[in-house]
Amino acid sequence: MERFEERVLAACKELLAPGDRVIAAVSGGADSMALLQFLLEYKGALGVGVEAVHVDHRMRADSARDAAFVAKFCKKNGVPLHAFAAAAPPARPSEEWCRELRYGFFETLAGPGVKIATAHTLSDQAETLLLRLARGAGVRGAAGIPAVRGCYVRPMLGVAKAEAEDFCRRRGLAWVTDESNFSDDYARNRLRRHAMPAIEAACPGAEAAFGEFCARMGQLAQYLRGRGEHLLMSAAAGPGAWRLDALAAAPQTEREEALRILVEAERPLRKGDIPRLRALVERRAGAVQLTGRALLAVRGEVLERRRVTEHAAFEPVTAAPGEYRLPGGFGLRLRLVEGDDCEETIKFARTAKKTFDNCADYDKIGSSLCLRTRLPGDVFRPAGRNVDKTLKKLFNEKKVPPSRRGALPLLAAGGRVVWLWGEGFAHGLRPDEATRRLLVAEPFDREHGEEEE
Repeated sequence: MERFEERVLAACKELLAPGDRVIAAVSGGADSMALLQFLLEYKGALGVGVEAVHVDHRMRADSARDAAFVAKFCKKNGVPLHAFAAAAPPARPSEEWCRELRYGFFETLAGPGVKIATAHTLSDQAETLLLRLARGAGVRGAAGIPAVRGCYVRPMLGVAKAEAEDFCRRRGLAWVTDESNFSDDYARNRLRRHAMPAIEAACPGAEAAFGEFCARMGQLAQYLRGRGEHLLMSAAAGPGAWRLDALAAAPQTEREEALRILVEAERPLRKGDIPRLRALVERRAGAVQLTGRALLAVRGEVLERRRVTEHAAFEPVTAAPGEYRLPGGFGLRLRLVEGDDCEETIKFARTAKKTFDNCADYDKIGSSLCLRTRLPGDVFRPAGRNVDKTLKKLFNEKKVPPSRRGALPLLAAGGRVVWLWGEGFAHGLRPDEATRRLLVAEPFDREHGEEEE
């Protein structure tokens, strides 16, 4: 058995269980094609089912070629394929946007017995480590890409990208090449194309050494997590409450690890979280909001976790003039004003900015409207700004509580978000003197019928 097959098989035996549905994330590149081919060859020995998922970011003119390549391979080999394409990518999509799009769709496939396998290699691990260290990572960041995180498994972390390509050649397996990999527009590309070759030339075997370092840091991270969990258990003062004196008396490393655990139970850790929570424990007063539905607050001599009810999303519907009463306390009235009434309505709307923001030239929209909540990869171009923003980034800027984000109504036309609760219609849709059909969106409080401020 070749080294590639031996290492990947050993990893699969650790990461997968008989009966698992393994969904391989396949871009069409050499790494992901090697992963899918390997799983097909060894699915019997592993006792797993094999499927595939492909996400078309629509960043390149030839991205449809990649999607067709993957679809053809899956059809030929009888592999069930889950495909998703971005409806309206931003003008300059970032790596963050692409990742959010991919993993947002992957999450829709998750469920009991489902493992989503990604084709990250030892080469990706080395690049990730260097990028994180350059940005000031701690122990967890230095642990690199984990072999397993929730439903995600990465059985190829022990093999280099060159070995994956060699496996494809030995199998006579074709792959597609993303031309953007040869561009220096992205930090990872610059590292891969220039820094890593220089490091390997100076220190042969550096890539493998980086992988071993990540493994050691992963073990250290696990040890620290155990100490943090032990501190939380010993400091427990009831469900969701911990004694401040026990937290304050613990060694700083253990205390900060315990605070990290409390944050990560709600969301990923952010820069500044630990200093704010450390000050909370030291002052023995105050509160820190973690999400729209969770906060950590001091009450007496304990630190307690408090929760509020989270709003739910709703099923998409075709939007027509009328009134919509939606979950989460949201309501929306849509009016279509035509002909001679447009001018008078526009004149009245201009007297209040919020009202005017919720008016659009219906003919500029160009397709039928869907009333729904956000989907992975959704972007919005706020009026007057002429720049695309992912909804995640926009909600962060506007400090929209995470508990409300999944339920905020929006109007989409052909996959493009044209109206968003709290923002109004998108850039370029405002009515003018030539408008003959005016669409008016009137958001209101569903419970009280009051206009939204």
